[in-house]
Amino acid sequence: MPARNSRPKPGAVASPAPDTKKRPFDETEENSLSPRRPRRTRSTTENVTAKPFPALANQAPRKPSRLVSANSKKRGTAVEIKEEEAIEADDLKAAIRIKKQKLSIAAQESDTGVKKEVEIEEEEEEEEEIIAKKSTKKRKTKAEKDAEMLPLAARTKGLQMFVGAHVSAAKGVQNSVVNSVHIGGNAFALFLKSQRKWENPPLQDENKEQFLKFCLDHEYDAAKYILPHGSYLVNLAQEDEAKAKQAYDSFLDDLQRCEKLGIRLYNFHPGAAGQTTVESAISRLAQSLTKALAATETVTPVLETMCGHGTTLGGPLSELGAVISQIPEKYHSRIGVCVDTCHSFSYGYDLASPEGFRSFMQEFDDKIGLKFLRALHLNDSKAPKGSKRDLHANIGTGFLGLRAFHNVMNEKRFQGLPMILETPIDRPVPDSGKSNKSISSRKPKKEEDTDDGLCDSDHEIDSPKAKKARKAPSTQNKLVEDKSVWAREIKLLESLIGMDPESSEFRALETQLSGEGRAERKRHQEQYERKLETEAKKKQKQLEKGQKGLDGMFKKKE
Repeated sequence: MPARNSRPKPGAVASPAPDTKKRPFDETEENSLSPRRPRRTRSTTENVTAKPFPALANQAPRKPSRLVSANSKKRGTAVEIKEEEAIEADDLKAAIRIKKQKLSIAAQESDTGVKKEVEIEEEEEEEEEIIAKKSTKKRKTKAEKDAEMLPLAARTKGLQMFVGAHVSAAKGVQNSVVNSVHIGGNAFALFLKSQRKWENPPLQDENKEQFLKFCLDHEYDAAKYILPHGSYLVNLAQEDEAKAKQAYDSFLDDLQRCEKLGIRLYNFHPGAAGQTTVESAISRLAQSLTKALAATETVTPVLETMCGHGTTLGGPLSELGAVISQIPEKYHSRIGVCVDTCHSFSYGYDLASPEGFRSFMQEFDDKIGLKFLRALHLNDSKAPKGSKRDLHANIGTGFLGLRAFHNVMNEKRFQGLPMILETPIDRPVPDSGKSNKSISSRKPKKEEDTDDGLCDSDHEIDSPKAKKARKAPSTQNKLVEDKSVWAREIKLLESLIGMDPESSEFRALETQLSGEGRAERKRHQEQYERKLETEAKKKQKQLEKGQKGLDGMFKKKE
């Protein structure tokens, strides 16, 4: 690249002998270095042969003094962060200027130069907006990040019940381990990839190695106590061939990720029959599972019990038993079932009373087989028994009540199984406006039935109606994610082991938690009763209509 002093002036025709005469810093070059938008002029054909801005790409970006000087009185990390932001903002500006210059040259060489210039102007507005967002991005200091990850509760060692929660794996699966330690969990669930889209980047080797290292460092047995959750998009009972292939490919990809991470259990929803019969849907599901089991070696797919909403499979235990019965026996050691307490209760099983719980366990053994029980999801229910609504409530505050979880935590057949909380942790924003170290911002979700035949739940997926409702800005009912809720619930569940349900300690806990959820239970009970009343009226009208049709038919014959 020629030196700055020997460069010909823009607009001059190139000559064999370069002009070495020292010249003043011209306006064009000044504009090229300014963070302001460069002035554009119409160019002639001669301009094309010139080489404008030859040294721009190699120039180090200047720090905008405005960003740093405004904070020059501050010391330490705050000033360093502002300087980094200034450098990043200026780097982006330099890249944008280079891109605009290239587009400008291309415009001059083409017959549609004016059109190109207009396109450049439009791009500038978008790029300047990016710069503004980039330069004002707030960063957390290392001290703030470290403070956020201080354990909210210590993990309890030596228990036979392994309780945890479905934690975040944002920015890499390895972070799920740290997030589980943060809440004091002895087991945990995670998403191996985004559950909101079909296409996802592959598992990064660096993330995999860190995941394995963190599991070793924090003594998590990935083969036993880590239970990834499948994508809500996947329906292996799908009838449409193209959609079925898409679902299977995503499902198999998750199983393969499990094997790379040393994970042996993988929980997923059985899917829905849609417009087909339940029997045909069960057959399609069993065929897909058999194919996936043949394509893998160590991972165990775990079917989750469901609430029975719409055409969802897995409400009655007999349906899951039918799926397993159609899978070749050689794979039976690698197929399992996860009992979701909210789902099964919502379908109609009594898990609250000791007698009802024993009856449920007996039916599970009869219809499926206790040897297939591999995991549990521990959730109370905002909706009453038999409502077929999947609305998770915090432990002890819903219709299941604390007694149901006393039954679970003292069931010896559940020892050694991962027990995962999926309870809501969204809480109103504190009045002080300051976030607790365990609290992060979160958009509120709307409870409603989905239109896809799957349960309407508090899982991290929203219906189109809920998404549309959130678009309108609102300052009311803003919620934040409070992970300390899980930390407390883990300790609560662990405390139930061996506790006498007739003791004053248990009665006090039961009364307190029941009182916290009383208003919510009342609201959902009224909704359910109105729904039953509407359905009864609709059924009565259909009967009356049918009776009139029969009466009319007999009159015609007479």
